[in-house]
Amino acid sequence: MGCSWFSRRGGGPSEVDDGGIASIQNVKIYKYKEIRQATDDFNPHNKIGEGGFGSVYKGHLKDGKIAAIKVLSAESRQGVKEFLTEINVISEIQHENLVKLYGCCVEGNHRILIYNYLENNSLDKTLLAGGYTRSGIQFDWRTRAKICIGVAKGLAFLHEEVRPHIIHRDIKASNILLDRDLSPKISDFGLARLMPPNMTHVSTRVAGTIGYLAPEYAVRGQLTRKADIYSFGVLLMEIVSARSNKNTRLPTEYQYLLERAWELYERNELVDLVDAGLNGVFDAEEACRYLKIGLLCTQDSPKLRPTMSTVVKLLTGEKDIDTRKITRPGLISDFMDLKVRGPVVETKPDDEVNRNNYTNPSSYNASSSSGTRDNSNVYSSGASSAAAVSSFSSTI
Repeated sequence: MGCSWFSRRGGGPSEVDDGGIASIQNVKIYKYKEIRQATDDFNPHNKIGEGGFGSVYKGHLKDGKIAAIKVLSAESRQGVKEFLTEINVISEIQHENLVKLYGCCVEGNHRILIYNYLENNSLDKTLLAGGYTRSGIQFDWRTRAKICIGVAKGLAFLHEEVRPHIIHRDIKASNILLDRDLSPKISDFGLARLMPPNMTHVSTRVAGTIGYLAPEYAVRGQLTRKADIYSFGVLLMEIVSARSNKNTRLPTEYQYLLERAWELYERNELVDLVDAGLNGVFDAEEACRYLKIGLLCTQDSPKLRPTMSTVVKLLTGEKDIDTRKITRPGLISDFMDLKVRGPVVETKPDDEVNRNNYTNPSSYNASSSSGTRDNSNVYSSGASSAAAVSSFSSTI
């Protein structure tokens, strides 16, 4: 894809040049005037999200499409980098479980991304914020199963079908958006990394969201697709239980979702973790299978975690989970150790992989995230990327 925009490291307007924009394929370039008109001059009533890197507005485009318009703040150096990453990663990929990128706008200091608008917000603003009683959405068991399978298929596509493979790095509830039919769309690719051929891992600054970070990535900065699989496992258990991975309002022994799931698994009582809001109307065997898959994905050893294509087959029942040995989740060992360990030295600068060296079929959305990320923006104008594991100590 002709998208070599990196004129220099750092930030600022000169990092995005018009020549680079002109060479982008498969992405429509919008005029700033069009964006102003679409949002009624960025009317506050049209704002649907706000975070550390800017704001997101609902807009009506000239062609009649309703769009989510992500406006990055001009002074944000991190925002420039994530803007470039987002375009670079998603402009050529398309999948039914990925948000669709309509285009972008770069004029002067303005950096804007235009996506398809999704009517039903994100999982953290709906299911995890009280489900039906607060969002008005009925998350019955069939809907939850559809969401889990859809996210798994989207990740399997990124991990195994796209070349080079894409590691999302920030799979979590706030980055799963829901359309009118409650079909899930993965968003926020600002932290995404490419996995070049013949490489076992990418060494990079640790970034992501506390509670979803795989221990081996948090401790050593070694990124593989198994880090996404760990995050998905946490998300899977959140969807089944309708509770966040950490809830300090609960008694201490119940606060950490993975710990609680493991305790119940050992006692053969996983069904107790299923959301009580379902009022008993669910397939208990299937729900417990989903929770076991979540535990399978969050095992301490990355080698023991299944691939995402295998996860899809386990979720749909094409493969049997009961034949697989499940070991203790990573949170209980490595993550607890982070309380007493000092900061981990970064392995390398957060180098970008030049996408021009590869070919890639397909299109989608995203932005950034971190251990301290502002989740107020469901279309991910996001928050600052936290690097050092030392920042986890005061949070976990």
